Amino acid sequence: MILKLNKIFCKSCLISILFFCTFQSETVFASYEPKIRVLILKNKNIRIRSDKSIPLIIDGKIFSNKKIKGLTLKNEKNRRILYFDKNKQKKYNLKSNQKFQLRSSDRRGIWVGQKRFSGKINLFVLDSEILVVNVLGIEKYLSSVVGSEMPAKWPMEALKAQAIASRTYALKQKGNNLFDIDSTQRNQVYNGLESRTYKTIRAVKSTRSLVLTYKNKLINALFHSSSGGMTENSQDVWKNKYPYLTSVKDFDKKNPKFRWQKKFSNKELTNLFPKIGGIKNIEILDITSTGRVKNVKLFGAYGSDQMSGVDLRKKLGLNSNFVRFKFFEEELNNKFPMKKGLIVLGQGSGHGVGMSQWGSKYMASKGQKAEKILKHYYRGVQIKPFKKDYL
Repeated sequence: MILKLNKIFCKSCLISILFFCTFQSETVFASYEPKIRVLILKNKNIRIRSDKSIPLIIDGKIFSNKKIKGLTLKNEKNRRILYFDKNKQKKYNLKSNQKFQLRSSDRRGIWVGQKRFSGKINLFVLDSEILVVNVLGIEKYLSSVVGSEMPAKWPMEALKAQAIASRTYALKQKGNNLFDIDSTQRNQVYNGLESRTYKTIRAVKSTRSLVLTYKNKLINALFHSSSGGMTENSQDVWKNKYPYLTSVKDFDKKNPKFRWQKKFSNKELTNLFPKIGGIKNIEILDITSTGRVKNVKLFGAYGSDQMSGVDLRKKLGLNSNFVRFKFFEEELNNKFPMKKGLIVLGQGSGHGVGMSQWGSKYMASKGQKAEKILKHYYRGVQIKPFKKDYL
């Protein structure tokens, strides 16, 4: 009986210790939850509004005691003009390097263009444009990122894997004086409150503070849509070699755009490559171990040029550089000589490095947990609660 009581007591102690450790790590994270500054818009003319009145602060001072519901910043005859609300009544001539700040207590957020955002909105007036930066806690930010990067209807374990990868990626970004990260595919997609759902909030809460580390440092948690069957080694896309970003088998064949093609007319090729007179032929000089185009030589009517597969992908607006090329003769109303067009045959979408989102969906649909998904795509990593020491 005493032995049984001791076992029960030990189990209770162990449960208490585990609960305390988990609670403590979450409490510590909450006490200094990192803020992130997200560049959400860069334009010459910007419209901002709220369903409730919001105070406007310019250069650290309240601009008006009267709260406003909307404002427009416009570029007129090389001057920056600030208008309040819909009447477009002229109110303020802006100077370069001025900083605006808006914050709404309305849970519906602040409208910037056609999207809504929670948290604080900073506006920076520069010489040639205006930057709009959303400042908010990283967990709220992630609940929108997850729904922006993949459909919220996907399996929960895939959403959790995305939350951990995106948290790691965001915390790794050092940023500059004005913002840390971009809201587009250049970094990771962030569409504001419209992409936040019950499922994405759950995915973020259930992985709260968890990040990917390698040798006690945050990894560069790159991810992409679909690799085309095999992910790529980091050094074969960029110069940097990361031991955790190595080529692995992908499970992305269920992606409806696993295979794709893009067609270019002779005229389009001439406009894209005017210096060499379009493209008459393409020679693949190097491919990676997975089959992606590494370097090519382009032959045109006036000469030739060499470029990397990554640069060619950008130039032609291709889904990936996992491609091959096929030329065809155009029918030009019986005009001779016949001109050549180009068909690009490709696989996958994105740079192919790190976690494949379509692959993670497949693994989750087969019952794999987020941890196993992440450790498949990021080799040799650990998943831990975030600490400042990991930066």
